[in-house]
Amino acid sequence: MNRIVACFSRRSILTLGILLAMVLSVRPEEATQKENMKPTITGGKQLAEHANLASSVFNDVNLAGSAFENVNLSKVRMHDINLSDLDLSAAQIGGARFKHIGPPPNKDGKQERQRPVTFEEAALCDSTFRKVDLSNVKIIDCNVEGMTVDGVRLTDLIAAYKAQKK
Repeated sequence: MNRIVACFSRRSILTLGILLAMVLSVRPEEATQKENMKPTITGGKQLAEHANLASSVFNDVNLAGSAFENVNLSKVRMHDINLSDLDLSAAQIGGARFKHIGPPPNKDGKQERQRPVTFEEAALCDSTFRKVDLSNVKIIDCNVEGMTVDGVRLTDLIAAYKAQKK
């Protein structure tokens, strides 16, 4: 009898261990996501209205010429994205982070100049620009109150420039 119990216990432990390994090898969110995903759209124009595509994955997708209106892209992560000629209006970008912007470095590690970018009627107050190439930037009709360049108030720099120019 003890032999049967011991044998049964070993089998139960082995079976339980195998089942546990199977359960742990599949992440619940991945299993749920795959269960809910539909086959990939392979081409052609698509229309999505009142659609919930939350947590979707787009990889190697061409959306050139697409239009998005009243779209929630909060907490979206984008990497290696071509946004040339992007027209972005009425956008909320609070908390957004822009990093490694511009053409990729060439084989010598140098980054070529990109075409100019225009910001109009934008609220960039309290923003930080760090290690940004601002050469030939034009600041026209902008509120620069409290803005600093390397710790020096821009209004003080402008005042000193105007006083020296006189």
